[in-house]
Amino acid sequence: MMKRTLLAALVLALSSAPAVAQAPDATALEASGNKHFELAEYDAAIVDFKEAFRLSDAPNYLFNIAQAYRLKNDCRSASTFYKTFLRRVPDAPNAAKVRDRIAEMDTCAATQPAPPVVTEPPPTTGVTTPPEQKPLPPPPPPAHPGSGRAWMTYAGIGAAGVGVVGLGLAGYFLLEGKAANDDLEEGCASGCTSETALAIQDEGKRANRNAAIFGIGGGVLIGAGVVLFVLSRPSGEATEATGPAVSLTHNGATAAYGWRF
Repeated sequence: MMKRTLLAALVLALSSAPAVAQAPDATALEASGNKHFELAEYDAAIVDFKEAFRLSDAPNYLFNIAQAYRLKNDCRSASTFYKTFLRRVPDAPNAAKVRDRIAEMDTCAATQPAPPVVTEPPPTTGVTTPPEQKPLPPPPPPAHPGSGRAWMTYAGIGAAGVGVVGLGLAGYFLLEGKAANDDLEEGCASGCTSETALAIQDEGKRANRNAAIFGIGGGVLIGAGVVLFVLSRPSGEATEATGPAVSLTHNGATAAYGWRF
């Protein structure tokens, strides 16, 4: 009873074991290649026929491969496999037909472009070539000394020029004030109305006020212009400025600026 139980268990285990997939043999590959050939799937047919030839070494597969290449219009490969077939089976029943195919494929191959030549890259020796370094651009030329202070030179000259104009106007109004003062002293000495005297006095005050405004403004502008001009000079040239001086007088104002090199 025990033996029958063990035998039944062994049979059950063997029947339930998964089936091991077997690699296709040449016959199965031939059948698959013929199916691909009939469906005009020549690349797949060539793969099957080549594998069948590797397994069986039967020369008829060489003929099948040549046929597939011919219908694929790969004349050079078709001629190669036709020749290999004749070399393996020189007395084949269809040898004459195969020779005609070889001549036909050789003529066709002459009209087709040559296959590209694949070159293998040279083996590396473990030495890494550093990438080519581009030369650095030349440094910019050094700036001319004092070029950054050129605006100070022009600003100083412009300010001094406007200041000179202001001093000129101050002198003009100063003369008008002096003339009004002279008219008041000389013209009213023999007698004049109070209205005339007041008008002359007001004119003199207005002229003196304008003279003071233009004099002070012109002096300040000249002083600022000289300072800017001096600061714009190279540091190697020592210059000492004493600054502007504006003085008010009874008849107007005077402005002056002094510097020492």
